Amino acid sequence: MMTVRWKKESYMMKKMMTSYFSFHQNTAMQKTRRIVMRIITYSTKINRENNLTELVKEKAYNYKTENKHLDCAEKIASMICDLFELHTAAEEYVYLLSLDTKCRILGIFEVGHGTVNACLLHTRKIMIRNLLCGAGTFIVVHNHPSGEVSVSKEDISTTKRLFEAGRLIGIELLDHIIIGRKENGDSYGYAYYSMKEQGLLTTV
Repeated sequence: MMTVRWKKESYMMKKMMTSYFSFHQNTAMQKTRRIVMRIITYSTKINRENNLTELVKEKAYNYKTENKHLDCAEKIASMICDLFELHTAAEEYVYLLSLDTKCRILGIFEVGHGTVNACLLHTRKIMIRNLLCGAGTFIVVHNHPSGEVSVSKEDISTTKRLFEAGRLIGIELLDHIIIGRKENGDSYGYAYYSMKEQGLLTTV
């Protein structure tokens, strides 16, 4: 029974990859696809079907946003706050924006929930999604529930790790944006801190 179940789940993985993700038919991308499949296979032994469902749902959502073009931190912060109201969130969330080389969205994923130190341990999760989308670049966004947008040592060390991981597989980290809030009359608007705009991305 376990063998049959394994074959069924492997078939589901391959079918999902074919249906939801586009890969260029060259040797390099075929090799990348095999590596990604192997990572998924061995990292989801307990809840394979649940993980497959999660990825499919994420991609279905992504189709609604794939034509948006983002070329500055202000646009990204505005879009994320419009979609998820991240500036008013009581807990910390981390989002990944997988982009092509022209800064067009291929996918938006929630990749962490909790403290930034705990959330951003999921470097592998971020890179797997980038590979599955065929991303050429990516941006990471997270919020500070306190509303402060000052950068912390943890933010910088995490950015360094993501930058290095992306460089190893040829996917460039364009920015790491922190979302906070500011008073706007009787309500709160969003504030943001861009590591790229502040020159920190070149020093990590």
